[in-house]
Amino acid sequence: MNIGTIRKTIGVILCIEAAFMLPPLLLALADGDAAALRGFAAAIAAVLVVGVPCGLIKSKGRPLGARDGFVTVALAWIIISLFGAIPFYASGTIDSVSDAVFETISGFSTTGATIIDDVEAAPRAILLWRSITNWIGGMGVLVFLLAIAPVAREGGSMFLLRAEFPGPMASKLVPRMQKSAKLLYEIYISMTVVQIVLLLLGGIPLFDSVNISLSTVSTGGFCVRNDSMASYGAYAQNVTLVFMTLCSMSFSLFYCVLALEFLRIRRSRELRAFVIVVLGVALLMGIDTASKFASVADGVHHTLFQVVSIISTTCYVSIDASFWSPFVWAMLTVLMITGPMSGSTGGGMKLSRVMILCKSTYRAIARTVTPNSVHLIHL
Repeated sequence: MNIGTIRKTIGVILCIEAAFMLPPLLLALADGDAAALRGFAAAIAAVLVVGVPCGLIKSKGRPLGARDGFVTVALAWIIISLFGAIPFYASGTIDSVSDAVFETISGFSTTGATIIDDVEAAPRAILLWRSITNWIGGMGVLVFLLAIAPVAREGGSMFLLRAEFPGPMASKLVPRMQKSAKLLYEIYISMTVVQIVLLLLGGIPLFDSVNISLSTVSTGGFCVRNDSMASYGAYAQNVTLVFMTLCSMSFSLFYCVLALEFLRIRRSRELRAFVIVVLGVALLMGIDTASKFASVADGVHHTLFQVVSIISTTCYVSIDASFWSPFVWAMLTVLMITGPMSGSTGGGMKLSRVMILCKSTYRAIARTVTPNSVHLIHL
């Protein structure tokens, strides 16, 4: 196993994590929040003490193999989660170490579960750090590493991408791995910035706009209000709906748009399945709850928002969760497990895996009925 390169990679990742802690540190300084300032200062110091020596280690120059890639990814996520919990605990926002680690892992994994009862009472710097952990986890810190400072050769970089990729298969957008990673993050950052601007144009405060955007494009779901998105109004919810939908799609589709390869988008069966599932479930939800809404437009808005929010695993809510019937929640639970398209920032199994599972089931049944027939699975 290539211990030297693995250690160097993790060291660089820790230094990147320290850089991401700087915005919350500056916000704590601007707010005059001594506790949050102390927490982030301690966290940055701890991360750099470990990360800088590891990052400066000279590796033997051997590329990472498949096993090295999986070990690097697993260790990196564990280590950044442990160090990322320091601000929560050192600032006194969360009293328990285990709870602080839980909050951090929930952020980096874009799960969106929280143990903070009243997020509106939490320091703004801490809330920003929660959203940043979502944003880092959405695309993956290792993809960011490959984009700005690849520490392995091209072959080793591909193994890191395969271990990090949110889907059944990983491929480059362009021949060089580093350029592929840069393209992914350019799209990711552009979507974040555009959503921030659109929310600001709708009168949403800057702090709220930044946090909502960071958690939306990552499909993480951390929010700065206790009622999630319910109190923001229709404009902010519609903007968020659009970006939740976009981030539920494979980022390779956005590259196809930029490269004017629209035929590849038309041939995407997973995209077709995604649209059918979203519209189909929304229609069933609309029929089940039609009498509860004041107007058809209101029903379409809240129904689509909730379906996309759940299938993308963002899990924002635009209305009280008790509003929906058990039948609706049963469908939403299935969507949460299924998840969005592969190559997106969402969680779940991914639609491509579900499609492969359905095709494999059909092939097994067909072979039982006609043993000599040949059935190929194509996606």
